[in-house]
Amino acid sequence: AVDDVSFEINPGEVVGLVGESGSGKSITGFSIMGLVDAPGRIVGGRIIFKGEDLAVTTPEHLQSLRGNRISMIFQDPMMTLNPVLRIETQMVEALKAHDNKITKTEAHARARDALGLVGISSPEERMQAYPHQFSGGMRQRVSIAIAMLNKPDLIIADEPTTALDVTIQGQVLHEMQRLCNDTKTALLWITHDLAVVAGIAD
Repeated sequence: AVDDVSFEINPGEVVGLVGESGSGKSITGFSIMGLVDAPGRIVGGRIIFKGEDLAVTTPEHLQSLRGNRISMIFQDPMMTLNPVLRIETQMVEALKAHDNKITKTEAHARARDALGLVGISSPEERMQAYPHQFSGGMRQRVSIAIAMLNKPDLIIADEPTTALDVTIQGQVLHEMQRLCNDTKTALLWITHDLAVVAGIAD
């Protein structure tokens, strides 16, 4: 599906990965995350993250990195969200999974602030809602907020703003650029939209 692809991303840098549908952009992102479904597999090459090769590490180690040091924003927000849990529950769990010292109050505040950053109005109220009570664009904003929660070292964004209207798209792009600048998060932005990549990528 993908052969002879090579790139590097430095802390705080935004790299755009552009190609037409079916060219292997998403599978490249899934490979970094260790999320390639069988019978697909990585047959060669290296994925070096902070000095270690993720292509040969254990599934348990990858699990500890996912959502913590490396986050992915999927094109379909329902790949991130659990339909039967309130938004607050999902966001607090995402924080507690990687920081067992965080209090419920701190986690709640961080989740609320993250929703505000991606343009969700009345975040305190909206945290009590379930995913089906949001529009597709709102669900995508929630999944972007979840990806940004733990201030990861790398975010892989797989066409995350396709379902958003232009105003919100601009707001989300601005917030993600700010996150990269402030926290030195590296961002791999996968898209077929040249206008978006021209506006965000280094």
